[in-house]
Amino acid sequence: LLDQAARVRTDRSHLLAALRTMPGVVAFDSAANFVLVRVADGPATAAALRARGVLIKDVGRMHSLLANCLRFTVGSPDENATLLAALKSSLTVSG
Repeated sequence: LLDQAARVRTDRSHLLAALRTMPGVVAFDSAANFVLVRVADGPATAAALRARGVLIKDVGRMHSLLANCLRFTVGSPDENATLLAALKSSLTVSG
């Protein structure tokens, strides 16, 4: 369990660093196995990610402070790379 938690922390750190290089993405600090980001158009970005086979949680409707926020689960390095590539493509289309 400790090894798994260490991997999640490492993978989360890499994911956050990559998200923070993307124009139009605000990635919030996290101590969990997920990260929260804000994009210009959360619903459109979530739909574009779903169309690319990447499932995330659109939390924008949960509270007004979460408008245009999406929640990404920290996955394996390969899963995170797939998420980042799909997000980059989705932002290009929706942005």
